[in-house]
Amino acid sequence: MTMSIRGPDELRQMFGDNLRQLSRQYSSVSELCRQLGINRTQFNRYLAGESFPRPDVLDRMCRFFEVDARILLRPLEEIETPPEHPAASALTEFLGSGPSTLTENLLPAGFYYATETGLDGSPMTRHRLIHTRRLPQCTLVRSYEPENEGIPADTTRREVQGIAACAGRQIFILMSSRAAQNSRIYLVTRGTEENSERWRGIAICLSKTNAQATTMRRISLNYLGTQAKAALPAARAAKRLKQSAA
Repeated sequence: MTMSIRGPDELRQMFGDNLRQLSRQYSSVSELCRQLGINRTQFNRYLAGESFPRPDVLDRMCRFFEVDARILLRPLEEIETPPEHPAASALTEFLGSGPSTLTENLLPAGFYYATETGLDGSPMTRHRLIHTRRLPQCTLVRSYEPENEGIPADTTRREVQGIAACAGRQIFILMSSRAAQNSRIYLVTRGTEENSERWRGIAICLSKTNAQATTMRRISLNYLGTQAKAALPAARAAKRLKQSAA
């Protein structure tokens, strides 16, 4: 049996076709490139079949799109994909957490500086840094509880994760620490014109151990962009504010 030999040009073109299919679910190629950490010009070369990614870049792309390295060698439709998680349709079709519903215009992926204040004008505030990441099935949210709120200092105990979704133009973010010890629901809308990089609304703070401890607060989210170097100063500022308030 003679095995057909495919040349580099054919393989590069197949990879480009696969990448184009994977990218269709994202409304903005520029934003997709930012999330992948790939230069737009280089990404276009991949799409055109002019170049292969480096191994580390390929690994990043495979993890992001939740595929394996066979996208270099076989058409996407021939690659066996794992069965869809039962929650996937709930997230995309019902909750509106997928990229086709919760678009970049409503809630861009990247870093946000969150400030919670009391509804009664209380001077006590809570500050945190939030990161959002858009996947094919949903929009993930990640943050950390401040160190001086009675929570152990190790990051595993302070880590907070959740999802973001939308109802029309209103965004709702549900996030919680491990085992739902502390949970929050943010209901926010994006500002217009000069406040377009700010989201305002209500934060509902839940407690697993004490139902009477549930509170409502004002919440403001300021968008910092997709680069960590812009977010780190805000994270340090939030930590200083927490320490000075302690």
